[in-house]
Amino acid sequence: MKYNEYGDYNAVRTAMIKDAHKIRIANKIVKVSGERRTLPLKERELDMVYYPALDGNEFPISEKRPLIVGLHGGGFIFGGAALDDAMWVAVSKALCVNIASIDYRLCPDYKWDDSITDCLDSTLYLIDHAEEFGFDSNHISLMGQSAGASIATTSSLAINLVKNNISLDEKFDASLLNNKKIGSINYDNVILVYPMLDQITAPDDKGPGSYSGIICYVSNDLHCNDENIYSPLVSPIVATEEMLKCHPATIIVYSENDNLRHEAEKYGKMLKDVGVSAKNYLAEGMPHEFFECGFKAPSKFELQFLGENGSELAKNGKLKEGAIKALSFIKDNFNY
Repeated sequence: MKYNEYGDYNAVRTAMIKDAHKIRIANKIVKVSGERRTLPLKERELDMVYYPALDGNEFPISEKRPLIVGLHGGGFIFGGAALDDAMWVAVSKALCVNIASIDYRLCPDYKWDDSITDCLDSTLYLIDHAEEFGFDSNHISLMGQSAGASIATTSSLAINLVKNNISLDEKFDASLLNNKKIGSINYDNVILVYPMLDQITAPDDKGPGSYSGIICYVSNDLHCNDENIYSPLVSPIVATEEMLKCHPATIIVYSENDNLRHEAEKYGKMLKDVGVSAKNYLAEGMPHEFFECGFKAPSKFELQFLGENGSELAKNGKLKEGAIKALSFIKDNFNY
């Protein structure tokens, strides 16, 4: 489905929700290299795909290795824990880490803060059951692409707010901060791949890019369409210095052909300005979504987010080349 074929907002919104439902069904049944598990959290269950740490030859590593909590992309409406299988296998091999790819709750069925709560509650559950899963509970990181990178960022900020007793403006909905247990979480790294960090600026005002147009407006509105867009837990780009000072070491990968690159660059500078280790990588010539698509053959649905040259980049191997280079950068700067 190409959403630019639709002329009005409501038609695109209806088509996106319909496609999201189909993708969620596929997410339940697609074959995966990891192990499908269910996390029994408070008042809900979340599906997860768990990838044990692999060495460069794809053999399991017997010693306890770090864990990455993985958060898929999809504009807060699409995607699923099982749909980036090849990418997570590649990350596990490159970093020799375990990966827990989480099916966080998606809009429009759930609110913007539910996804952050899912990320943090999943992390707490996994820490409590580290022996069962076989990872080193002293070394946990977050990694996400696009919307997943947004959730990784806001989850890190939420931890800082709780840990340092920093209050938000009372007009913002901060009920997720009532769980003081999240203040015990310590991430070694936060890995952000083309993060969505600014919901205040209209998509058309962010400049050209492969991820642009009416779909961005619909995704933003479905995610959050009230005054909470001005909260740092929705738009981290407005976070204060006080909120950022204890941010974990951060790796940011962003694409040259992506209108999200400017907020990624700005956020990296914001972190550096308060003394946080922030390593930025510009993927030259790459579109939005290149990283997960570089490790597989993009579907027709995914091609529409890769821009006009997406199909050619997939055919000539440039997507794969770009993804491998970005993963190499992540490996070189992974803090463990």
